[in-house]
Amino acid sequence: MDKNTVTQRIRERLDAGTLPRAIPPLTTEPGRPTTPTGHIKADTGIAVVRCAACDEPGAQVAYRFPDGRILRFHGRCHRIWEGECERSSA
Repeated sequence: MDKNTVTQRIRERLDAGTLPRAIPPLTTEPGRPTTPTGHIKADTGIAVVRCAACDEPGAQVAYRFPDGRILRFHGRCHRIWEGECERSSA
């Protein structure tokens, strides 16, 4: 899928609220090491799970949110989503 199509899908999902508009920040509690409220890790479901941005299988990045929700992305789709989050917050 080309970048313009993925970008359009991400924008539609941001507008619909199915993708969050903000990436969770890192937080620090007094006396504790910095811990992420959201994190990126290698996903063991590669080739099985679908990308939250383009719906194609083979998502390579899992993003876990504090509410327990997990969004999975291809690396390229994740970068586009991050860019759109930054663009919409500007």
